Amino acid sequence: MPHVHDRALRAAVHEYLYIPPREQERTASWMPLIDTGDSDQQAFHAMLVTCLMSTWRDPSPLEGPEGSKLSSMASYFNRLAMRADRLEIRTNTACRIASRLLPLLHPEHATVSGVPGLRLLGMNGRRVRLVHLPTGGRLDLIDSSSSGRTRYMKTIFSYETSWHDEPGSQRLWTTDVLSPREAMCAELWAPRPCTILRSALLMRSMPLWYKFDILPAWRQPRPGESFPTLFWENDVDEADAAKVAWLLTESSVKIPGATYETDGPETGRLRLGDAQVRLTSQISA
Repeated sequence: MPHVHDRALRAAVHEYLYIPPREQERTASWMPLIDTGDSDQQAFHAMLVTCLMSTWRDPSPLEGPEGSKLSSMASYFNRLAMRADRLEIRTNTACRIASRLLPLLHPEHATVSGVPGLRLLGMNGRRVRLVHLPTGGRLDLIDSSSSGRTRYMKTIFSYETSWHDEPGSQRLWTTDVLSPREAMCAELWAPRPCTILRSALLMRSMPLWYKFDILPAWRQPRPGESFPTLFWENDVDEADAAKVAWLLTESSVKIPGATYETDGPETGRLRLGDAQVRLTSQISA
């Protein structure tokens, strides 16, 4: 019966992605919306997942000299949800997350930290609204702990971004144009065969971080392979590569069209079209 299936699917989205049924956006066919079909938003997501799936041992290339700003952000997230025109992240620390995502130039190191091209679009008492200039991708950070007063939110935002003015850092996000140094990072958001797959991984990152209790990070391709590895350590085999692959390819919140080819219980290839990502788990010492 369609209504029974619909109820079960909405319950699964709640169970795995933490989005309550009443807050689940619907597609034109009345299915829960998990992924975006917009290619520009997908490119933005692909860059975000490159930043967020990182650790102190395998840092993002956009981690700043001070370290651990990006790799620790997942601990602040309550849920991620796709809307028709934007990604929403619910959190108790919207301004702190924004301060870590907004880009800074570090002249001494000739590097950019944060998300190149990300800009503040505005805020109110509950939301910090961000836009990625090169792709037009949208991100709203929704603060569950806010008082709801815009003035209060702006005060917190000013406090959380005060470290942007420390020696060795220069704000890039206060202009409405892309800086030359940010433009040099264009490969991060350029369309690639893996863009849709990485975007889909972002939208299913919450169960990886919370249900499986793992911290995945990107690593360079293995010898003889041209696609990256998503690696993590786990305390028990409940979070091995095969079980994570089940979530991504067979569960109710699976990536549509994705398949998995195992090379053993601890590693295999996640495929979507021409894109591949190697999943590799390792029991921690």
